[in-house]
Amino acid sequence: MPYVERITRAGKTIEVERYFTSRYKKPGIKRGDKVKPTKEQQAKVNTRQAERKLRILMNANFGYGDYHLELDYIRKKGQPDRTKEQMRKDIDVFLRECRKEYKKAGLELKYIHVMEIGERGARHHHLVINKIDTEILQRCWYKAYEGHNRIKVFPLDDSGNYAKLASYFIKYTDKHRKDEDGALQGKRWNCSKNLVRPEPEIRVITDRQWFKAEPREIKGYYVDKDSVSKGVHSPEYYGYGYFRYTLVKLEERGG
Repeated sequence: MPYVERITRAGKTIEVERYFTSRYKKPGIKRGDKVKPTKEQQAKVNTRQAERKLRILMNANFGYGDYHLELDYIRKKGQPDRTKEQMRKDIDVFLRECRKEYKKAGLELKYIHVMEIGERGARHHHLVINKIDTEILQRCWYKAYEGHNRIKVFPLDDSGNYAKLASYFIKYTDKHRKDEDGALQGKRWNCSKNLVRPEPEIRVITDRQWFKAEPREIKGYYVDKDSVSKGVHSPEYYGYGYFRYTLVKLEERGG
Protein backbone atom coordinates (compact mmCIF):
# COMPACT_ATOMS: atom_id res chain seq x y z
CA MET A 1 0.00 0.00 0.00
CA PRO A 2 2.41 2.69 -1.17
CA TYR A 3 -0.06 5.52 -1.78
CA VAL A 4 -1.65 7.87 0.71
CA GLU A 5 -4.64 10.15 0.58
CA ARG A 6 -4.26 13.52 2.30
CA ILE A 7 -7.51 15.30 3.14
CA THR A 8 -7.38 18.86 4.46
CA ARG A 9 -10.54 20.63 5.63
CA ALA A 10 -10.22 24.41 5.53
CA GLY A 11 -13.34 26.50 6.03
CA LYS A 12 -15.77 25.70 3.21
CA THR A 13 -13.21 23.64 1.26
CA ILE A 14 -11.87 20.10 1.36
CA GLU A 15 -8.58 19.46 -0.44
CA VAL A 16 -8.00 15.88 -1.58
CA GLU A 17 -4.55 14.71 -2.64
CA ARG A 18 -3.25 11.24 -3.49
CA TYR A 19 0.45 10.57 -3.90
CA PHE A 20 3.23 8.07 -3.33
CA THR A 21 5.34 8.11 -0.19
CA SER A 22 8.42 6.00 0.44
CA ARG A 23 7.30 5.48 4.03
CA TYR A 24 4.92 2.82 2.75
CA LYS A 25 7.00 1.52 -0.18
CA LYS A 26 6.71 -2.17 -1.04
CA PRO A 27 8.59 -4.35 -3.59
CA GLY A 28 7.44 -4.23 -7.21
CA ILE A 29 6.17 -0.65 -7.24
CA LYS A 30 7.41 1.16 -10.32
CA ARG A 31 7.68 4.84 -10.91
CA GLY A 32 8.13 7.12 -13.87
CA ASP A 33 11.49 8.51 -14.89
CA LYS A 34 13.10 10.32 -12.03
CA VAL A 35 15.02 13.37 -13.18
CA LYS A 36 16.75 15.75 -10.83
CA PRO A 37 14.71 18.95 -11.04
CA THR A 38 16.35 21.97 -12.60
CA LYS A 39 16.54 25.21 -10.69
CA GLU A 40 13.47 26.46 -12.58
CA GLN A 41 11.51 23.25 -11.93
CA GLN A 42 12.33 23.37 -8.23
CA ALA A 43 11.20 26.99 -8.11
CA LYS A 44 7.83 25.95 -9.58
CA VAL A 45 7.54 23.15 -7.02
CA ASN A 46 8.25 25.63 -4.22
CA THR A 47 5.65 28.02 -5.62
CA ARG A 48 2.93 25.32 -5.78
CA GLN A 49 3.67 24.23 -2.24
CA ALA A 50 3.59 27.84 -1.01
CA GLU A 51 0.28 28.45 -2.81
CA ARG A 52 -1.21 25.35 -1.19
CA LYS A 53 -0.18 26.45 2.32
CA LEU A 54 -1.43 30.00 1.81
CA ARG A 55 -4.68 28.85 0.15
CA ILE A 56 -5.49 26.59 3.07
CA LEU A 57 -4.63 29.36 5.54
CA MET A 58 -6.92 31.83 3.77
CA ASN A 59 -9.78 29.36 3.38
CA ALA A 60 -9.59 28.29 7.02
CA ASN A 61 -9.57 31.79 8.52
CA PHE A 62 -11.44 34.21 6.27
CA GLY A 63 -14.80 34.37 4.57
CA TYR A 64 -17.65 36.40 3.22
CA GLY A 65 -17.44 40.04 4.28
CA ASP A 66 -13.74 39.98 5.21
CA TYR A 67 -11.42 42.06 3.05
CA HIS A 68 -8.63 41.92 0.55
CA LEU A 69 -7.08 45.24 1.53
CA GLU A 70 -4.58 47.23 -0.53
CA LEU A 71 -2.63 50.06 1.10
CA ASP A 72 -1.25 52.49 -1.47
CA TYR A 73 1.53 55.05 -1.51
CA ILE A 74 1.38 58.41 -3.26
CA ARG A 75 4.26 58.97 -5.66
CA LYS A 76 5.38 62.57 -6.14
CA LYS A 77 7.74 63.78 -8.82
CA GLY A 78 11.21 64.44 -7.47
CA GLN A 79 10.64 62.49 -4.26
CA PRO A 80 12.29 59.10 -3.67
CA ASP A 81 10.15 55.99 -3.46
CA ARG A 82 9.68 54.20 -0.17
CA THR A 83 12.48 51.74 0.61
CA LYS A 84 11.56 48.21 1.67
CA GLU A 85 12.78 49.07 5.19
CA GLN A 86 10.42 52.04 5.31
CA MET A 87 7.58 49.88 3.98
CA ARG A 88 8.18 47.34 6.76
CA LYS A 89 8.09 50.13 9.35
CA ASP A 90 4.87 51.51 7.86
CA ILE A 91 3.07 48.16 8.01
CA ASP A 92 4.25 47.59 11.58
CA VAL A 93 2.68 50.91 12.63
CA PHE A 94 -0.49 50.16 10.66
CA LEU A 95 -0.93 46.74 12.30
CA ARG A 96 -0.19 48.16 15.76
CA GLU A 97 -2.92 50.78 15.30
CA CYS A 98 -5.29 48.13 13.92
CA ARG A 99 -4.83 45.93 16.98
CA LYS A 100 -5.84 48.85 19.19
CA GLU A 101 -8.92 49.64 17.10
CA TYR A 102 -10.06 46.04 16.78
CA LYS A 103 -9.72 45.60 20.53
CA LYS A 104 -11.87 48.71 21.11
CA ALA A 105 -14.51 47.19 18.82
CA GLY A 106 -14.44 43.90 20.74
CA LEU A 107 -12.67 42.10 17.89
CA GLU A 108 -9.36 40.31 17.45
CA LEU A 109 -7.28 41.30 14.42
CA LYS A 110 -6.54 38.53 11.94
CA TYR A 111 -4.42 39.14 8.86
CA ILE A 112 -2.12 37.81 6.15
CA HIS A 113 0.26 40.34 4.57
CA VAL A 114 2.57 40.64 1.56
CA MET A 115 4.40 43.64 0.12
CA GLU A 116 4.59 44.54 -3.56
CA ILE A 117 6.65 46.79 -5.79
CA GLY A 118 4.94 47.03 -9.17
CA GLU A 119 6.54 46.91 -12.62
CA ARG A 120 6.75 50.73 -12.68
CA GLY A 121 7.93 51.01 -9.08
CA ALA A 122 4.61 51.67 -7.31
CA ARG A 123 4.60 50.42 -3.72
CA HIS A 124 1.69 48.53 -2.16
CA HIS A 125 0.79 46.40 0.83
CA HIS A 126 -1.72 43.59 0.26
CA LEU A 127 -3.58 42.05 3.18
CA VAL A 128 -6.42 39.67 3.84
CA ILE A 129 -7.97 41.01 7.01
CA ASN A 130 -11.10 40.36 9.05
CA LYS A 131 -13.99 42.76 8.70
CA ILE A 132 -14.22 46.09 10.50
CA ASP A 133 -15.47 49.57 9.54
CA THR A 134 -13.34 50.73 6.59
CA GLU A 135 -13.04 54.22 8.09
CA ILE A 136 -11.08 52.65 10.94
CA LEU A 137 -8.65 51.09 8.46
CA GLN A 138 -8.23 54.47 6.80
CA ARG A 139 -7.40 56.09 10.14
CA CYS A 140 -4.80 53.42 10.89
CA TRP A 141 -3.09 53.90 7.53
CA TYR A 142 -3.26 57.69 8.03
CA LYS A 143 -1.19 57.30 11.21
CA ALA A 144 1.25 54.88 9.59
CA TYR A 145 1.88 56.77 6.38
CA GLU A 146 2.44 60.48 7.04
CA GLY A 147 -1.15 61.63 6.98
CA HIS A 148 -2.28 59.78 3.86
CA ASN A 149 -5.27 57.43 3.95
CA ARG A 150 -5.56 55.99 0.44
CA ILE A 151 -6.72 52.40 0.73
CA LYS A 152 -8.60 50.00 -1.54
CA VAL A 153 -11.02 47.49 -0.05
CA PHE A 154 -12.25 44.40 -1.91
CA PRO A 155 -14.76 42.32 0.12
CA LEU A 156 -14.25 38.57 -0.13
CA ASP A 157 -16.99 36.62 -1.91
CA ASP A 158 -19.11 33.93 -0.29
CA SER A 159 -17.45 30.97 -2.05
CA GLY A 160 -14.98 30.32 0.76
CA ASN A 161 -12.46 29.25 -1.90
CA TYR A 162 -9.72 31.85 -2.23
CA ALA A 163 -7.26 29.90 -4.37
CA LYS A 164 -6.93 32.68 -6.95
CA LEU A 165 -6.23 35.27 -4.28
CA ALA A 166 -3.55 33.06 -2.71
CA SER A 167 -1.96 32.61 -6.15
CA TYR A 168 -2.08 36.39 -6.65
CA PHE A 169 -0.25 36.96 -3.36
CA ILE A 170 2.41 34.33 -4.12
CA LYS A 171 3.02 35.79 -7.58
CA TYR A 172 4.43 38.93 -5.98
CA THR A 173 6.64 37.09 -3.52
CA ASP A 174 8.09 35.03 -6.39
CA LYS A 175 8.74 38.11 -8.48
CA HIS A 176 10.66 39.88 -5.73
CA ARG A 177 12.73 36.82 -4.85
CA LYS A 178 14.07 36.90 -8.42
CA ASP A 179 15.01 40.57 -8.24
CA GLU A 180 18.57 41.64 -7.56
CA ASP A 181 17.59 43.26 -4.26
CA GLY A 182 16.00 40.03 -3.05
CA ALA A 183 12.82 39.40 -1.11
CA LEU A 184 10.90 42.31 0.37
CA GLN A 185 10.10 40.14 3.41
CA GLY A 186 12.03 37.40 5.11
CA LYS A 187 9.10 35.05 4.57
CA ARG A 188 6.78 34.78 1.58
CA TRP A 189 4.06 36.28 3.77
CA ASN A 190 3.53 37.45 7.32
CA CYS A 191 0.41 36.68 9.33
CA SER A 192 -1.10 37.06 12.77
CA LYS A 193 -0.35 34.29 15.26
CA ASN A 194 -4.04 33.64 15.98
CA LEU A 195 -4.84 31.96 12.65
CA VAL A 196 -6.21 28.42 12.52
CA ARG A 197 -3.81 26.00 10.82
CA PRO A 198 -5.72 22.88 9.71
CA GLU A 199 -4.07 19.50 10.24
CA PRO A 200 -4.58 17.06 7.33
CA GLU A 201 -6.05 13.59 7.72
CA ILE A 202 -3.76 11.02 6.08
CA ARG A 203 -4.70 7.44 5.28
CA VAL A 204 -3.03 4.71 3.27
CA ILE A 205 -4.93 3.67 0.13
CA THR A 206 -4.64 0.66 -2.19
CA ASP A 207 -3.19 0.63 -5.70
CA ARG A 208 -6.67 0.04 -7.05
CA GLN A 209 -7.97 3.16 -5.35
CA TRP A 210 -5.11 5.14 -6.89
CA PHE A 211 -5.72 3.99 -10.45
CA LYS A 212 -9.44 4.75 -10.14
CA ALA A 213 -8.59 8.29 -9.12
CA GLU A 214 -11.24 10.69 -10.39
CA PRO A 215 -12.67 13.81 -8.76
CA ARG A 216 -15.64 12.70 -6.68
CA GLU A 217 -18.34 15.02 -5.44
CA ILE A 218 -19.80 14.39 -2.01
CA LYS A 219 -23.11 15.55 -0.62
CA GLY A 220 -23.19 19.29 -0.14
CA TYR A 221 -19.97 19.95 -2.09
CA TYR A 222 -18.93 20.46 -5.71
CA VAL A 223 -15.57 19.90 -7.41
CA ASP A 224 -13.61 23.02 -8.31
CA LYS A 225 -12.63 22.01 -11.85
CA ASP A 226 -9.72 24.46 -11.92
CA SER A 227 -8.16 22.59 -9.00
CA VAL A 228 -8.00 19.15 -10.65
CA SER A 229 -4.46 18.01 -11.46
CA LYS A 230 -3.08 14.55 -12.26
CA GLY A 231 0.23 13.27 -13.57
CA VAL A 232 3.30 11.11 -13.10
CA HIS A 233 6.57 12.78 -13.97
CA SER A 234 6.40 15.77 -11.66
CA PRO A 235 9.60 16.35 -9.64
CA GLU A 236 7.29 17.42 -6.82
CA TYR A 237 6.29 13.77 -6.36
CA TYR A 238 9.64 12.10 -7.07
CA GLY A 239 8.53 10.54 -10.35
CA TYR A 240 5.50 8.74 -8.91
CA GLY A 241 1.89 9.48 -9.71
CA TYR A 242 -0.12 12.21 -8.02
CA PHE A 243 -3.71 13.39 -8.12
CA ARG A 244 -5.36 16.35 -6.39
CA TYR A 245 -8.55 18.40 -6.39
CA THR A 246 -10.62 20.68 -4.16
CA LEU A 247 -14.23 20.31 -3.01
CA VAL A 248 -16.15 23.49 -2.22
CA LYS A 249 -19.25 23.65 -0.05
CA LEU A 250 -22.50 24.45 -1.83
CA GLU A 251 -24.50 27.40 -0.58
CA GLU A 252 -27.56 26.39 1.42
CA ARG A 253 -30.69 27.96 0.00
CA GLY A 254 -33.97 28.37 1.81
CA GLY A 255 -37.02 26.54 0.52
